[in-house]
Amino acid sequence: MRNLGTFVVGATGAFLVALSACADQPYDPSAPAVDPNAPVIHIKTPTRGTFTGPITQLAVAGTASDDSGLASVQVNGVDAVLSADGSWIATIPVAPGTQLIHAIARDKQGNVGKESRAVVVGRLQPIASSVPRAIAASMSAQTFDAVGRGITGFLQHGDVASLVAPHNPVIDVGGGPDCNYVQASIARISFGSATRVTLMPEPGGLALDVELDQVSLGMHLAYSVLCLPGSRDIAVAASHVKVTGVLDVGVSGGSFDIALTGQSVQLTGFDVDLGGVPGDVVDWLHLDTALGSVLGAATDHFVVPLLNSALDGLNDTRTIDVLGTPVDIRLAPAQIAFDASGALIELDSQLRAQRDAASPGYVYIANQQPAMSTDHGFALAVADDAANQLLASFWAARGLDRTFDLTTGSYGDIGKLYDRVELSAAVPPFLDASGGVLKLTIGDLLATFRSGDAVATQIAVSAEVAIKVVTDPSGKPRLDVGTPTTYVDVLDDNVAGANVLSNAQFEVIASFALSRVIAVGSGAVGAVPLPSFGGVAVHDLAIAEQTGYLVIHGAVE
Repeated sequence: MRNLGTFVVGATGAFLVALSACADQPYDPSAPAVDPNAPVIHIKTPTRGTFTGPITQLAVAGTASDDSGLASVQVNGVDAVLSADGSWIATIPVAPGTQLIHAIARDKQGNVGKESRAVVVGRLQPIASSVPRAIAASMSAQTFDAVGRGITGFLQHGDVASLVAPHNPVIDVGGGPDCNYVQASIARISFGSATRVTLMPEPGGLALDVELDQVSLGMHLAYSVLCLPGSRDIAVAASHVKVTGVLDVGVSGGSFDIALTGQSVQLTGFDVDLGGVPGDVVDWLHLDTALGSVLGAATDHFVVPLLNSALDGLNDTRTIDVLGTPVDIRLAPAQIAFDASGALIELDSQLRAQRDAASPGYVYIANQQPAMSTDHGFALAVADDAANQLLASFWAARGLDRTFDLTTGSYGDIGKLYDRVELSAAVPPFLDASGGVLKLTIGDLLATFRSGDAVATQIAVSAEVAIKVVTDPSGKPRLDVGTPTTYVDVLDDNVAGANVLSNAQFEVIASFALSRVIAVGSGAVGAVPLPSFGGVAVHDLAIAEQTGYLVIHGAVE
């Protein structure tokens, strides 16, 4: 097994390939990619795919050789004890998660040989468990103001009658149909351009202030007087209606529970045409006093569902496709607390790929919840544990294992060298949001390139990728990856003869490996749900780590 070194793709997309020799020699695409003068180093233990359990120190052992004599071996910067026969051992500190091990051998001429390995360190949580308080969201007064503006837009331009229709009849006198009754149903409802809805956070919920401008109701009356049935459509109007109250918002049974309390209704400029309606029916209706109750109830029927709809982005159950593997997303509210500046919401999560029964579990680290402020804008905090449950489950469901037929499709130069490539991952990726670090680690992604049925070459790819946050066209945030630092080992295992690659071949293979790292990283972390508040677009997003959480801040529009 030989390691070719490290390559990084910069912003321009150009390769900077750190090969062991020829740093001061002209580039020759046909020259061997592996420095023939470099020491050969192998990591024997731990083996690929090792889960170590909850440890803080790891013994790494292997062998190294060089024709001119070895000078030193280091493992992750720790000097190894080197024996005369070339065997070596080093004890290195490790932290929970997928850890990359880099062994470096130097000979007396200054030549360098390298090999990398990935292991999983830490206590494992059963994959079927939920992650408590996995996501926290802070909603400022500005956020709720934006929600109120969204509801206002719906009242002015949306189908409000459809929200009220399930509650018809809105007036029912006499409990008909029978010989003496009247029922009034809303068939049409519209509001003028000065209509507005204001939501103001306060302890326990949201103060509601609804100003309905130029209210126009189309109502259908069905009635009977002395067993003589009849019906009529009438028009009811008010120049202005003001509805106030408090929206009590809580959590019940894993869902948001919203109720409008303390409702008060004031009408101005009431007008109704009841021509042709029997006098008894007019007396039964008392529309001059009943309309306030009708509009108060109607306000409840459209404001509560619309607020629930806005909160639905936080209460999420769906199945998505991630690189061809179905992943079940389940978010459920655990707690919501209001004060005058806004609300803090906590969600439990369970993020699992289907067919993950073989999973040994995921590395769980109990994190302290980050400090969240409701002073300004919108903020989300996502526990790295939630992401790591998804990544471990996705790995166990073999979502990272793929086979590409390079003879079909557009694969560029790699399709000219090989017929097929088979990918498999020895360990799950791991997302780390602690100690000033915000990165995704992908370890030992094995790529086997075939020509016909024969293995032509085989590599192991590991990478560390920075995490960033982006927005889609609707303003909804999602996680993505930046430029990876990628480590490539060229393997002798299962390869007939010496696995000798030219610089040109290595660059083609490395380019393919890099594209897979970016695809895997973007697809996997992009599946981590970032709840949104319905109708609220965010901008100027920033992401940072805090006590094991990915904390995303943004301004609201």
